[in-house]
Formats: sequence, C-alpha cells, structure tokens
Amino acid sequence: MRRSRHLLLWPLIGIAGAVLLAWAYPRAFPLLPQSWSITRDEAVASALARLDVLGDPVEDPYVVATLSRDELLERRLEMSLDAGEPLARLQATGLPKQILYWDVVIYPPGGLRDEWVYRAGISPSGEVLSLLLNLDPRAKGQTVPHADARNRADAFLVQQGFDLAKYGEPELRSRQLLARTDLSVRYPDRLASPGEGSHGVQVHFAGDRLAGFSPWFDDPQERALQEALQPTQFAGLARLLLIYVLAALVGIPFLKRYHEGEIGVERGTQIFLGVLLPGLVAVLLSSSAEAQTVGFGIATRQQTTWVVAVIYLVFWVLPFAVLAFVGWSVGESVSRERWGHKLAAFDAIFQRQWRNATVARSSLKGFLGGVGLAGVLVALLAGLRQIGVSPLGSLFVAFDGAWPGLELLASFLAYGLPSLLAVTLCLLPLTAKRAGVAAGILVAVAVGTVVAFPLALVVPIRWGLLVGAVAMLGPVLLFLASDLLAALSAGMVSQLLLFGYPLLIADDVSLRVHGFSALLLAAAPLLVSLRHLRSDRSVEYTYEDVPPHVRRIAERERQRVELETARRIQSSILPELPPSLNGVEIAHAYLPASEVGGDFYDVLALEDGRLAIAVGDVAGHGVSSGLVMSMAKSALAVQVTFDPEVAAVFNTLNRTVFQTARKRLLATLCYALLDPKRRELVYASAGHLFPYRVSTSGEVEALESIAYPLGVRGLLTVQPRTAQLEAGDTLFLFSDGIIEARPEGHEEMFGFERLEQSLSIHARLGVDRLKDAVLADVARFTGHAPREDDQTLLVLRLE
Repeated sequence: MRRSRHLLLWPLIGIAGAVLLAWAYPRAFPLLPQSWSITRDEAVASALARLDVLGDPVEDPYVVATLSRDELLERRLEMSLDAGEPLARLQATGLPKQILYWDVVIYPPGGLRDEWVYRAGISPSGEVLSLLLNLDPRAKGQTVPHADARNRADAFLVQQGFDLAKYGEPELRSRQLLARTDLSVRYPDRLASPGEGSHGVQVHFAGDRLAGFSPWFDDPQERALQEALQPTQFAGLARLLLIYVLAALVGIPFLKRYHEGEIGVERGTQIFLGVLLPGLVAVLLSSSAEAQTVGFGIATRQQTTWVVAVIYLVFWVLPFAVLAFVGWSVGESVSRERWGHKLAAFDAIFQRQWRNATVARSSLKGFLGGVGLAGVLVALLAGLRQIGVSPLGSLFVAFDGAWPGLELLASFLAYGLPSLLAVTLCLLPLTAKRAGVAAGILVAVAVGTVVAFPLALVVPIRWGLLVGAVAMLGPVLLFLASDLLAALSAGMVSQLLLFGYPLLIADDVSLRVHGFSALLLAAAPLLVSLRHLRSDRSVEYTYEDVPPHVRRIAERERQRVELETARRIQSSILPELPPSLNGVEIAHAYLPASEVGGDFYDVLALEDGRLAIAVGDVAGHGVSSGLVMSMAKSALAVQVTFDPEVAAVFNTLNRTVFQTARKRLLATLCYALLDPKRRELVYASAGHLFPYRVSTSGEVEALESIAYPLGVRGLLTVQPRTAQLEAGDTLFLFSDGIIEARPEGHEEMFGFERLEQSLSIHARLGVDRLKDAVLADVARFTGHAPREDDQTLLVLRLE
C-alpha cells in the first residue's frame, strides 16, 4: 500500500508539470509564434510557388531550408517589452515574425555558397516575408530610372499583397557595382519601431531587373546588442572543450581500472554505439542547415554539406560517445557496490528485460519527473523574464530538418545523454565516495550545468547558469531518490518538452505527430513495461562485464590447469617401456602436438613368452582425443590379459570406440603378437599405417594389412597376417604425425619415401639410436616447426 501511494505521487508531478508548461511557455517566450501552421516541406513548396514572379525556375535545383534565427532582433524586442512596450503593438509592427522563419534557398546544380539563385523567407504561419533573386555581381545591366523604379516597386508590392497605406514615402538607395547599378526602394512602416529605430519593406532591383522584396530594420543599438550577446557565441565552443577535458579526466581512472580488471567494455561499447548512431542521424538531419553558414572555397553546397557532416561527426558526436563510454565504465565500477541497485533498470534495457516492475517504476518516475522538470524550467524562464532576463526563444527551437521530432530525440541521445550519464553515474559517485553525498551533488550540478545544458540560450549568460543548474539538479536528485534510468529519462523528456513544445501545440497535424512521436519513443520503456508496474517481477543488477584481457587470462589459466591435469593422467597411462622384454630390444618415443595427444602405444609381455604390441591414433589431438585414447589404451590392457589374439583385440576395441565416441571421433590401430622364439609376427591394421620390417642389410618392407578404422562400424572384420622374421630384424611402428610432418608455411610433407630412406640408412644402429636418428631427420626436414600432430615411434629388434 505504501508503494502504491508513492507511485501515485508521480502522476501528480506529471500533471502539475504539464499544466505549468502550458501556462508558462507563452509567458517565457512571448515573441515566438504560439502556433505553427506549416512544415518545412510546405514552406519549401510555398517558396517555389511564389518565386516564379522573379524568373524562370531552376532545373534540378538543390534546395536548402533552415530555420533562420535572429537573436539580436529578439533581444531588442524583449528590451522594448521590459521598457513597457505593449506586446500587441510590437506584434503589429510585424517584427516578431522576423525572429524565426523558414529560410528557403535554391541553388543550381553544383552551385557554390554565394551562387544561390532564389531565396525566400516563410513564417511558421505560412506568410511570405521575403522573395529574392540573386544575380552575379559581374553581370551587366541597365540602370533603372528612379521614377520607373518607384512605380514598378509599388505595383510589385501590391501584387504581393502589401497595403501601401501602411508605409510612408519610400527612400531610394543605390549601390554601384562593376558593371551595373543596383537599387533598393525602402518603404518605412508608419508604425513606430522599438526604440529609435525604423523598419519597413524594401524592393530590390539588380540593374533594371526586379530582384524581389525583403523586410528591413535599422536599430541604432545594434552594436550594443552584439556586444551583449558575444558571450553566447563562445558558449558552444567552451562546452565542447569541456567535454574533451571531462572525457580525458574520466579516461584516466578508466585505463587504470580496466587494466586492473575491475571494468569491462562490453556494455560500454553498446552505450558508445547507442550514442554514435543517433549522433549520425542527428548530423544527417541537420548538416544541410549547419552548412549554410560555412564555405570551403570552391566546394559546392552538396559537398560542403558532407564536409560539415563529417566535421560534426568527428569533432562533436565522437567525443560525446567517448564520454558516454568512459562515463559508464568508470561510474558503473564505482557504483557497483554501494549503488548497484540504481543500475538494474538501465542495464535491463540492454538485456531486453523490459517486462518487469523494476523497469516500469523507474520509467514511470523518469517520464513523469521529466514532465514536472520541464514545467519548472519553463516557469523559471518566465519568472526571469520579469526581471529583464531574456530567454532567447529562437534558439530554444532546436530543429531544422524535415523530421523535427526525430532530430530532437537523436540530438539528446547524442549530446545530452552522455553528459547526464557521465555526471550522474560517474562524477556524483566518485565525489560522494571521497567527500560525501552533498559534495557529490554540488560537483555534479556544477559540471553538468556547463556540459549538459546549452547556456547560450539565456542572456545575460550568468542567468543561463542558474537555469542549467536547475535542469541538472532534477536528474541528480532523481538518481539519488530512484535510479539511473529514471534520471536519464527525466533529462530526456524535460529537454524534448523544453525544445520541442512548439511542435506539440502546432496547428499543423503532421508537426504535432512529429512532436508526440518523439515523446512516445522516449516513453518506450514505460509503454512496454507499464502493465508490470504492480507485479512482483523485478530484476537485480549483476556485474557480468568482465574485461576481455581478464577473460582471456582466466580462460588460458583454466585451460592450462585442465590440460596439465589431463597430461598427468595420460602420462600415468602411457607406459615407460623397459629396454628389453623376452629377449626383444625396445625403444619408443611419444611427442604430442599439444599438452594432451591422441596417440597411444604399448608392449605387453604374455605368459607364453610372446609380446603384444600396439600403436594407435585417435583422430585429432587435445583433451577429447586424449580421453578416447586413454579409454582405448585401458581397454587394450584388459583385453590382452583376457584374450590377446588379434581378432579378439580388434573386436573389443572397435566395440568400445563405436559405443563411446561414435559420430565424434575415430581411431586407428596397428596390433601384433610377436613370438621371439619362433620369430613369428601375427599382425593386423585397422586404418593405421603399416609397420615396417627393417633387415640388418637395410632392406625396408611394409607389412600390409587393411581394415576399417575403429568406430566406423559396429562389427569390424580383420584378417590377421603372419610374417616370418630373421635374427636382427627390426620392427618399426609409427603414427601419421611422422610422415605428415612439414616445414612451417609449406605443403610438402616428410612422407613415406624419406622415412624409408632414413630407416635404411640407420638400420645398423641400435634401437635407441635408430629412433633418435629418425626423429632427427624429421626435425631437420621441418626446421623444428611446431608439430601439427602427435608423433609416436615404437622400435623393436629381435636378438
């Protein structure tokens, strides 16, 4: 019940914020259009339809439409309001319409910055404020007589819907160019301008050609206004530099903690991409507008747009993405123990665990808290207006593209979220850990005021610090009272409402759709999880982001221990053979390709004086091959004790491998019974390489026998063969690792021919020296390259 009452508080906060927002917005920004009637695309269409009065349309034009913002004029008019000028009278002058309007510029294909052909100003209500034609200054033209210019200007203004009775006697101004004289006919408005200035409408002539009309405003205080607004021109640059500094400062503990294994990069990388991709969207939506104030020599407008997009992506979006990456990584490691529960809802978003009460409650608090914070901020701005502070509403309208809602949301995710994340999750816990929560709040708000809120929106700029501090204090307190997701959601919703409110109250339905779509996207976690608000399902934060280098070290250590254990087990299974058994000299070698191999061998003395000899090979090498090898070796020892005959041994081992490792691993086996007294060898091979008989004269003979490998079929048929030996004959059994050995980077293998040649040359050596000589020949051929497969040798010689 207590939790339910607590949750009921948030809808009240949201409702109060919405009411406060609706009441305070027109009071905070009285000069802004309170209702928009046309979209950007409609403004472009209106401009193209009206510009035909100035000349022929441009074929395949490049059209740029941006919101033109005149903060100097806005500040001047607000000063007049502060001096007691009635708002209705200022609106009657038409000057407020020039504060914010669509500037539509038409370029020819491949046109440069100053090579536009037509330009039109369209107010948010759809009124045409200006129509202009741009002729090359070097183009020749006849001089229009003043009387003729006056008559043509009068007729043109009437045609465009102007009431000439509102204007006084026009003044003609000329401008001499190299090849012609341009003329302006300026009509002063009879309604007095703010202060000592004057305003009106003017008609332009390029030579004797009509070049359109535009409003004009002469303000003797313009220079003083420019000086007053100068600090706002550098606020954006200062903010960017501080982002670089903050990212570098947070990067230091990141590197330290990362190398100590305290933090990983998986979640940080996801957040990095979650900032970078919206940043790319924001840049693509706004780059054409941003490029209007930039010129790069002979670059066309399209080329300049792409250059500006790259610059913004590299020098703006990327630093913010890096800040989000290091801010999360360091902040998460600091908050993990003390405030780990504050990360659960935010982390659940990335794990796609949205349907639970943890995410629902956090999202509810964040969304409604953001609405409440937006109401407080706009009410604060409205209050500051009463003491002469000027919130520059033209700069608060922060969208230029055809998708204004998406642009606002993407801009927050690219620029606002990284700042909030770094401040609330990183700076606040770091400072609180060392100096207490109160100090953490002060540091977080102080830094966040500069990096998370655009201070240039308020003049004088010191009052922008106050607004920024309040904008930052809300998410900080919400982080402490709730969690990270609530704090970030509140920051996002408050900024969407603060900068996108004109979309929500627009007369145009499509603009309202854009505005509410952005809010719906921001509310996505809440909408998905809302029905679980009162459920008992929750999520707990668990740290699973282990640094890759720590994970690699741990995995290598685990494998090392595992392989070392398997190697010790295998070593205990593979025998250390005596130098002779029943009058037969024996030498052997086993060189695994890894810590655990798949080859096996054995020589067992039977009670009747015979020797049971075996060399086998399980496909591959490593732990799995070693396990099957150990099993086959053990089965061999048991079977030889019970029945050592060749057919019985093969049947037993085949059944063991088939039932245990079927469809996974196969094994080959060469098995023989040697009778030293009778000098008789009974043998068979199941897929294994044939053994060699080497005479004292150096003759090498392969003892052939063919059958399927072990484990291929449930029943294995082998045909044992018998060979008569002579005194001094040597039996050489081996695995395919010998003949398949090759130099590193080469395809040529050691092969049978080289092995037989080596056996022939070293036939008269003792068994140990023969073994070493063959291995030396193999090593000489391969250049001591790493073994790709196990190498096993078993050498026996009759006396």
